[in-house]
Amino acid sequence: MRKLLLPAFLLGLTLAIGIVAWQGLGEVADALSRAGFRLLWLVPLFLIPLLLSALAWAVIFPEGTRPSLQRLCTATWIALSINWLLPVAQIGGEIAKAAWLGRRAAPAATMVATAIVDKLLQTVGQAVVALIGVVLALLLVGNSGLVPVSLGFAVFLLALIPLFYRAQRRGLFQRLAAMAERAFQRSAARARMAGDNRPFSLTERAGELDAAVRQTCAAPAPLVAHLAIRLASRLIIALEVWLTLAFMGHPIGLLEALMIECLAQTLRSAAFAVPGAYGVQEGGFILLGALVGVPAEIALSVSLAKRLRELLIGLPGLVFYQVSEGRLALAAR
Repeated sequence: MRKLLLPAFLLGLTLAIGIVAWQGLGEVADALSRAGFRLLWLVPLFLIPLLLSALAWAVIFPEGTRPSLQRLCTATWIALSINWLLPVAQIGGEIAKAAWLGRRAAPAATMVATAIVDKLLQTVGQAVVALIGVVLALLLVGNSGLVPVSLGFAVFLLALIPLFYRAQRRGLFQRLAAMAERAFQRSAARARMAGDNRPFSLTERAGELDAAVRQTCAAPAPLVAHLAIRLASRLIIALEVWLTLAFMGHPIGLLEALMIECLAQTLRSAAFAVPGAYGVQEGGFILLGALVGVPAEIALSVSLAKRLRELLIGLPGLVFYQVSEGRLALAAR
């Protein structure tokens, strides 16, 4: 999988650059220059969805285990930064945030379990966002080629939920850990030879994780609250599209901006195998903009403005992650 990510990243980046060149670099630059420094408002605006994402994660922690909101916001920031800027197929950031929080809060199994449930509920939320986009597309522009694609992707995401639930109830993590333990028997032997007399059992630790996931999912009310807050955070991002187009001198309605954002998020999620959805997002914005009369070069500029926001938030996030992990490693010596 890792060997495929880099070629996919390079292919997507090449496609994105090709789309910009095809639309005309001068036209795109002109649209961005019309917005100017006002595009920097996208950075503080995104702090609202980021905070809501952390709040959604907070509500699913079992009583007495919830870390501070500051730590949850930081872990969410780290996850987004990694998923935006590194070729990790939109999952590496979730793994990093679980590990980052698990090393700084106890019990570690609960920290990781809630991150897993958080990602699962994000999948449900994305399915709802896709359905909202489909409904708005039908209401505002009638049927289009993107409607069946988005609807099919939403059904696919929803179908994964019961499959995950049944697999988890049957000890999903224990089974995966048993496979990993057989694959890494030599590592276990080296650990014992190094003087670590504690029993080396991934399956026991995975059993703890299974139990923590079950505990996290035990009460339905926090899960529903999580979905509601996450959905709000995703829909608020539509303000980016609305504001950016207004800054570029091509205003549209809020519902039209919401339709574009919902379907753009759906396309980006469907293209999870392409790191950063480079090329897919740019082409998607051109297609979606055309549905509401937005010229191709302006729609493409909106996508690039979003890339700029990701860069301005994500680069400091990556630096912070590396520095904080380095300090933790030094403190452990």
